Amino acid sequence: MPITVIVRSEGGGDARLTFDGMQRVVIGRGAGSDVRLPDAGVSHRHACLVGRGADFLLVDEGSTNGTFVGEVRVAPHTSRIVRSGDTVRVGRVWLELRIDQSPVTRDVAGATRDLALALVSQAMAARGQDRTARVYVVEGHDRGAALALVDEGRAYVLGRAPESDLPLSDADASREHAYVERCGNAVMVRDLGAKNGTWLGESRAPANRDVVWRPAQMMRIGRTVLALVEPMGDALAQIENAPDEELLPPLNAPAPPSEATSGPARSKTSSFPDAARVEREPAGAASLAQASSQATTTPALVRRRRTGFSVADLVVMAAAVCMLALSIAGLLWLLHG
Repeated sequence: MPITVIVRSEGGGDARLTFDGMQRVVIGRGAGSDVRLPDAGVSHRHACLVGRGADFLLVDEGSTNGTFVGEVRVAPHTSRIVRSGDTVRVGRVWLELRIDQSPVTRDVAGATRDLALALVSQAMAARGQDRTARVYVVEGHDRGAALALVDEGRAYVLGRAPESDLPLSDADASREHAYVERCGNAVMVRDLGAKNGTWLGESRAPANRDVVWRPAQMMRIGRTVLALVEPMGDALAQIENAPDEELLPPLNAPAPPSEATSGPARSKTSSFPDAARVEREPAGAASLAQASSQATTTPALVRRRRTGFSVADLVVMAAAVCMLALSIAGLLWLLHG
């Protein structure tokens, strides 16, 4: 029997992934998760769903902040049976489980990455942050030039022609050398039959055929080198690389979906705050250091709150107890004198 995991969103655009019930479904923040959730309160491998005959088991994988079915916590490294309609909380994220005959999601890896990017995009949009992918010239005569891929589905032309969307003064570039197009969360490149070819990383792109341009690859046109910067992808990578954020209940524990989505006290805070804290730069190095620093200091603050008494407090209390004992002893001596 297939099982569907529905990611509940404050914006109402709930996303769902359906699995065939035979596989082990990993829920976590890591890139290898089947349900990939960009929240620092979610561990890299937080929990998993396992089919056992007609039943499904929810297993906590030793997560930092625990796995909850409704308001009941699943003990670390143990399992419990879940039913269709159960709500599950991991970190700040609520999930709903459906066990029915829904069609299984094709290309789970692509779908779960799209889900993660959509959640990051939602958080960035809520705070007015720029999510536009851009192409930068990092080497060559036109170094520093940039092209914003604002319109999805539009083919932006790169080449030597002055009317190109990104004009290049490189003599080895063709007049219309290649085009770049943003398709959903992917950026596609097509070489337009250029004499000197278009290179992505170490491979030459096939002529007149779309290929995916991944941010880790550099594009080379003649002697010009171009880089792709995707703010949402960079933000997602930063969140995944950060350490777990230890949540201090009940302050950081969101209400169940039925309460969070109705009533006058509905929270305006996004469930994915780490994406919102990311300040984008083309290089991203400074942003990564800042995000990592914030994520590292949070658990320390939580630990200090939980400790309750410092060493100085204990010394003062011990001294007070000693003074009280001496006073009582003196009073007894006077009474017996």
